[in-house]
Amino acid sequence: MESLYAKLYDKYDKLKKRKLSEMDDIHRDQEEKFLNYVRAAEELIQHLKSENDKLNAEVNELRSEVASVMSSKDKQCADYQKLLIEESQKYKALSEEVTRLQNHQEGHFKGDNRDNIPTVSPRSEQVVAERVSANNTRMMTRKRSRKSAAETKDSIVTPDSANGKVTTSCALTEDLPEKALSYEALSHVRLPECCKGSISENATDRGTCLLQALIECLVGMKISTVNQTEGLCISALHQSSGYSFSLTWINKRGGEEAELVYRVSSLGTFERVAPEWMRDVIMFSTNMCPIFFERLTRVIKLHC
Repeated sequence: MESLYAKLYDKYDKLKKRKLSEMDDIHRDQEEKFLNYVRAAEELIQHLKSENDKLNAEVNELRSEVASVMSSKDKQCADYQKLLIEESQKYKALSEEVTRLQNHQEGHFKGDNRDNIPTVSPRSEQVVAERVSANNTRMMTRKRSRKSAAETKDSIVTPDSANGKVTTSCALTEDLPEKALSYEALSHVRLPECCKGSISENATDRGTCLLQALIECLVGMKISTVNQTEGLCISALHQSSGYSFSLTWINKRGGEEAELVYRVSSLGTFERVAPEWMRDVIMFSTNMCPIFFERLTRVIKLHC
């Protein structure tokens, strides 16, 4: 029995050792695999950490770059805003200067208009009437002193001047001061047949009048007449500039002084430099003609 127990024990011991050996091998394999897994996990963790650090560094770099760009853009925006404010102030100053100059120019032109082509008031009509009366008195005095000479010699033109030579008399320029050629003044002067007739009558085409040629020489423009329903219309053309206008003669009832209505037809080369009064419709008395043509001649000479 003891030998049987000894055999069983040996067999049990061998089986136990073999099982333990197998378990040890399994544990060893499992431990080795676990260590491999741990080693791989640590390597992966280390790799991920390095990638994370790299990405964090890139993010920080991008953040700093964005901050730098934003700072630069903010600075540029501030500079642009400052420049815009400066330009706005300059533009405002220039606008104020332009407005001031325009107001000054308009005031200057309006002042010239008031001085040169004033509105006829009762007081100015009285003064003009006194001046016309004094001029007529001087004219009559001079005419009486030269009456004998005027009977033998034509005071305006001679018959031989029909071929184009215009002969003017000093009596005309003396009796008509400041180039004022009105019908009341011309009624006291002996005129050629082509120039006779009332200014209020319906004029007919008589050709080129010698008195018309004289007026063209005085004003430096081509003059022509056109009949209109409201009155006789005088058209003037400045050939070198193309500037043209019309003067309509309007008779007043009750013996009142006639008036002229100025209307511009074309400004020509004066389109940009013409003052406002040359662009508007103006009505003035016949006694204001010298002032009107004086002002007109001044503008033409200034820009031609």
